[in-house]
Amino acid sequence: MDDDIGPIARPRVGAPAAVIPRGGAPGGHGTLAAERLFTIDLAAADIPWQYGDDVIISVGEPGAAVAALARFREARPCHAIFTRQSPWRPFDRRAFARYRVRLEVLIPAPPGPIHAAIVDLSLGGCAVEAPAPPPPGSPVALTLLETSHLPPFPAAVVRSRPAGEALHLWHLRFEPLEPRARTFLQDLVAALAAALQSGEAA
Repeated sequence: MDDDIGPIARPRVGAPAAVIPRGGAPGGHGTLAAERLFTIDLAAADIPWQYGDDVIISVGEPGAAVAALARFREARPCHAIFTRQSPWRPFDRRAFARYRVRLEVLIPAPPGPIHAAIVDLSLGGCAVEAPAPPPPGSPVALTLLETSHLPPFPAAVVRSRPAGEALHLWHLRFEPLEPRARTFLQDLVAALAAALQSGEAA
């Protein structure tokens, strides 16, 4: 969150918010209820933070989010209050932490669906290992095979390249997600971050 990552921006009250782990703090999600001076008020069902926890708060849909460093201050009924510690900036997608995973997905494409796997995941996008290059000039939709109750994850192809052994690696940017898919992604990334931090601390 440096001065050179973009101009100062403003979050939109009512927009979805992700609390991204920083240090040993847990992650989470909610909705921006209010933002005044240095106070950030998130409406949230779960409030796992303790006084002094340092986090990054991202507000808005992937691709149009702004983010700031923040420190947890207090819990109120269904509200988490943070103190903002940096200006709001457009959230550079490269700043999203990326995690190695393997999630089997199905991608609709002519002449038939492509069986593929997400091998790298962040809040902003993913890398997909597939047996064919992406369909030219069209968006894609990822259906997680182990969580078929979720809506598809729409994404745009940023680039692709051969990955050896007749595989191709697609680099995808998530488009605005439906609420259930967005919540699942935020929870999964928070869990991956927590697991990584636990491994580093062991």
